[in-house]
Amino acid sequence: MSAMDVTEVAAVVAADDPGLCRWRPSGEFAMVHPSGWSIARYLVYDEWRYLLWEPVDLCRHARGNASHGPFRNVRDAMRLHRQLALPDSRTRDGKDCE
Repeated sequence: MSAMDVTEVAAVVAADDPGLCRWRPSGEFAMVHPSGWSIARYLVYDEWRYLLWEPVDLCRHARGNASHGPFRNVRDAMRLHRQLALPDSRTRDGKDCE
């Protein structure tokens, strides 16, 4: 599989992010979240790895454009995103996203 399988990604997204916000495919090797975060997939030594990227917004995020990972699967990146990003967005207006 050279690119992210849209069917697989859709199944993971529906199962792993039950809130109002959803991950969406962005090209062949990435997904984006309405909160501004992204997950990119890289081929390293013939194995797929995932990096979770923070949004580039230095006014609201002290570590803008920082990455987390690598992860062996996209679910682990989504879980970390939920831990790091969603508590911040819920405190702004009581909703999961803007």
